[in-house]
Amino acid sequence: MPVVHFVNEDKRIEVEEGANLRKVALAQGVNPYTGINKLFNCRGNGLCGTCRVEVVDGKGASSRTKSEENALRGYMPFYARKWDKNVRLSCRVEVKDDIQVKTYPEVTIDMEETKLRLATFAAIVVFGGGLLFIIALIVLDMLKIL
Repeated sequence: MPVVHFVNEDKRIEVEEGANLRKVALAQGVNPYTGINKLFNCRGNGLCGTCRVEVVDGKGASSRTKSEENALRGYMPFYARKWDKNVRLSCRVEVKDDIQVKTYPEVTIDMEETKLRLATFAAIVVFGGGLLFIIALIVLDMLKIL
């Protein structure tokens, strides 16, 4: 049976092959969430990107999927996160063999992606607001209010 070693907590847990890393961690009192994310998260659905861990030795973990990469980068329109290749969502990791895991990996912001997202968001707000204004004028004109 595979052994999961939580390095920061110095806990070693023997698990069934194919076990979900998030479920294993929570069952053993290791919380992969920090701050407000302990209360507000997607409950293991792979959407919020807040149950991040660093799989030091990734040979015993399942492969990272595209949806996991997207969740790690962040869906927020204002900023994008940048991660080391070993950072994973614990809810998306199946334990295949012995692994070492560090909780609470460091967060860095991907400045290039963030600038692109902010520019896109600003363009949507400006053009969307202008379009709504024009539609409002047309509707008011049709109703003979203006």
